[in-house]
Amino acid sequence: MLSEELKLKKQEDWDNSGLQVGDLNNDISNIMLTLDVDIEAVEYAVHNNIDLIITHHPMLFSPLKSIDFSTYEGKLIQMLIKNNINLYSMHTNFDCAEMGVNQKLAEKLSINNYEVLHIINSDNSGYGGIASIEPINIVEYANIVKLQLNTEYVKLYCNNRHKIITRVSFCGGSGSDFIKDSIIKNADVYITGDIKYHQAQNALQHNLCIIDAGHYYTEYLSLENIKYVLEKNNDLNVMIINKNTVKELII
Repeated sequence: MLSEELKLKKQEDWDNSGLQVGDLNNDISNIMLTLDVDIEAVEYAVHNNIDLIITHHPMLFSPLKSIDFSTYEGKLIQMLIKNNINLYSMHTNFDCAEMGVNQKLAEKLSINNYEVLHIINSDNSGYGGIASIEPINIVEYANIVKLQLNTEYVKLYCNNRHKIITRVSFCGGSGSDFIKDSIIKNADVYITGDIKYHQAQNALQHNLCIIDAGHYYTEYLSLENIKYVLEKNNDLNVMIINKNTVKELII
């Protein structure tokens, strides 16, 4: 049901979406949604009688050779099993979903119609999007993005603060791989997260500005779509925990 409603796509070969810890046959009534899972999130789940945690980012990527309860990961797994809490992740299959990460990002950016930025599937689905917007100053637009994504700050990489933009590309999360797509498709600005110095330099050399709004802030709002689908079709209690596990301090 969840897969059909969200129109999830096939995950990437390197990905590990799906059940991380638990039993697919367990009955559930209380669900917690969060971008990542950590000890604090699991402790919160225990205290609130959560049966299932759904994350975007998988906890397990590489095969485990041992489960040592003295390690951070081992302790986390122990807590989940001990308290009968299932952990399930939707990563790249949710990134490319029709009601996934980038659909919600476009919605928050008030972009109603867009083309997929980087197609990877036969049905023309993939990562990110690109669209035309009404002409606007790049600095003004960066401030709008900051407000719409509810982030404390954004990083604007641009050689001309007076530049007027009319074409915007975007990709939730770490989207540096698709800078080239944005250049080829004539975007004026690319909104994503986790941009490095030389990646920004390359973009600017091709007249592409970048708004780095952060990995977390370009993805976490998509949890609203999962909550909507779960509550619409089931008698479930669903909560979203907006917790950034990689908190930056601006000093």
